[in-house]
Amino acid sequence: MVHLPYDFGVTGGNRASVPQEPNAVRLPVGTTVAQAEKSLILLTLQHTKNNKTRAAEILGISLKTLFNKLKEYGSEGEE
Repeated sequence: MVHLPYDFGVTGGNRASVPQEPNAVRLPVGTTVAQAEKSLILLTLQHTKNNKTRAAEILGISLKTLFNKLKEYGSEGEE
């Protein structure tokens, strides 16, 4: 389940008054689902100190799916 950030819809000028969550992921409007997924996976790996098993558990995906995604990201610019 994905939750919108608590300040979703708050205009830029009003954001300064909204407290920040230290572990929140912020994505600009216009971010594609693929870009968001990649960012979330890579940040989760950073959080787990590259523990792929733990990252997959946190993300709610199988370890195989995580490895497939990482393989996909590694090949993105090779074409």
